[in-house]
Amino acid sequence: MPNATTEGYMVLRPDSRGLYAAREQIRSVVRRLCIPPDEADCLLIAVGEAISNAYRHGTPDPTTNVIRLSWRHDMGNLRITVKDSGSGFHAKQPSCASERLGSLGLGIGLMRACTDNVHLSSNNGARVVLHKRVKLLPEQ
Repeated sequence: MPNATTEGYMVLRPDSRGLYAAREQIRSVVRRLCIPPDEADCLLIAVGEAISNAYRHGTPDPTTNVIRLSWRHDMGNLRITVKDSGSGFHAKQPSCASERLGSLGLGIGLMRACTDNVHLSSNNGARVVLHKRVKLLPEQ
């Protein structure tokens, strides 16, 4: 039921199986919420970027570090959080187009383009919170 509260949490290993499982889980959430395909695709890009950044930059020791993924939907508001165990990062607003094309800046730019709000924090690892107001399709 799209209007009911939906929430979940998973801990994943920073390997291809863990990343795949995380993407599939969010894809499943998006399907259950009946989010229109164009919004769903964009949201999956944003989540994929956040997970990929956590994998590349936030798991210095893949044998012991994990990535935490959580989601909550309530009344058309979807929040997805990705947290890693890395050293964090310094998120600054890029001042020119060339800075926006850097590896971290491009990913954050995509996240911002595909969601309504992106909150970045860096304390005991990096934390990315994606907020999206979703227009739900009627259940079929």
